[in-house]
Amino acid sequence: MKKINKSILVVALIALSISANAQRVGIEVGYVNSTETTEDGSDAVNGFQVGPMAEINLQGNLNLQYGILYTYLKDSYSPGYGMNDTYTAHFIDVPVRFKADFPVTNTFSFFAFGGPNFQLGLAQNTEESTEDEYGDIYIENFNRYENDNDNNGESDLNRFNLQLGVGGGFQFQNIQFKLGYDWGLLDLDKTRDLNLKSNKMTASIGFQF
Repeated sequence: MKKINKSILVVALIALSISANAQRVGIEVGYVNSTETTEDGSDAVNGFQVGPMAEINLQGNLNLQYGILYTYLKDSYSPGYGMNDTYTAHFIDVPVRFKADFPVTNTFSFFAFGGPNFQLGLAQNTEESTEDEYGDIYIENFNRYENDNDNNGESDLNRFNLQLGVGGGFQFQNIQFKLGYDWGLLDLDKTRDLNLKSNKMTASIGFQF
């Protein structure tokens, strides 16, 4: 818990620096498709993200774009045997992108971007609802960050993820539309039983002030 509080404090300090140093600030909201991959296959979950973004001009048409985004994921599924599971996840994403603009007119331009995304997992909860043969329903809750199957006193899942992303889009006046994809660079399974990577696709709209 102390590590989480320290991480949240760092994120808050970054948020304060956005408005202090940026030449253009705004807010971004969009769709997220997050995929976990292992040697055994992949599993995708949908959700959304929202948060402040900012830009600093580096030189000419080259800019540095960064922000702090809250990401929410949710999925429901039935593994069988009378069980119904609901998965919800909460993350903080800190994308840092180099962005190249290609103006078409004074108010319209295309752009491409690339750079890292630093992701902090806050919670990954599964609510498991089971109905027995008598119609009674039992509910259990599990947080993946609290799993310790190897009994070493630490979570089996790493909260921190480093991703590398690329994408592009277009801007009309103060509105941005963009698509991007982030590839997970780290193995999130600390037990070494799996090579667990987390990637995500995003489609978002941003409003600059």
